[in-house]
Amino acid sequence: TVQFWKGMGPLVVKYKLLKFKATKWDQLGEDDQEYKRRITAYREKSAPQLVDLILSLGGIYTKIAQVMSTIGQGLLPDEYIEALRPLQDGVPARNFDEISTIIERSTKQKMGELFVEFDEKPIGAASIGQAHKARLRSNGETVVVKVQYPEVAELFEADLSNLEMATRLFAPENMEVAKALRKRHENELDFEIEAMNLRQCTEDMQEYGLEPNLVRIPRVYHVYGRNILIMEYLARNRTGLPKPWVKRTPESSSLSYPKE
Repeated sequence: TVQFWKGMGPLVVKYKLLKFKATKWDQLGEDDQEYKRRITAYREKSAPQLVDLILSLGGIYTKIAQVMSTIGQGLLPDEYIEALRPLQDGVPARNFDEISTIIERSTKQKMGELFVEFDEKPIGAASIGQAHKARLRSNGETVVVKVQYPEVAELFEADLSNLEMATRLFAPENMEVAKALRKRHENELDFEIEAMNLRQCTEDMQEYGLEPNLVRIPRVYHVYGRNILIMEYLARNRTGLPKPWVKRTPESSSLSYPKE
């Protein structure tokens, strides 16, 4: 919270002073070209500063910024949308030692007890976690292991409260959007809910004959609280469509765990 407002506070103060001076001292209306010019200049200058702040905070801030850069058209000024777009390319992954520690603490098992192989290089990384390809020791199945960084859930409430307060100060007309983002991420940060939704979606699709003929939903193997979700790995053909019967081995650094 301190770090957030240390960075956001000056931006809010400058914005409020700019609007006060324009409307009260210079008697400008929001439709006046000079007023629009000043607001645009402020946004162009503050947008890179906002991105730097988001990157320094990481976690849920980066996640929401990525979402808003995609769906924020009409909700955020264009200057901020453009500045946030590079965040869609993802964030650096965390090292394998940190990930293996999270897995072992969450499952209360050693890596070698869970997996025959585990790729050190993730197949995807985001602001709240990353995913690795592995092979289960229990049944030999190739799986995707989704790992959520434990501090994300711990800081979630404070982070979202800060964002809602900043929205109230900067753009009160978007408070409903801020509340919707809170609800969305409450569900997204809980892998038990995600596992339940995957299973329910599979049942619904199968009831209508869509799964697995037209749609293929990965099966859930194990879920360990909020932090670890182990699900079926679906290979892809050249068209990009999932095909579970196609075997593909991408180049990666894979650790093998001999059976003890």
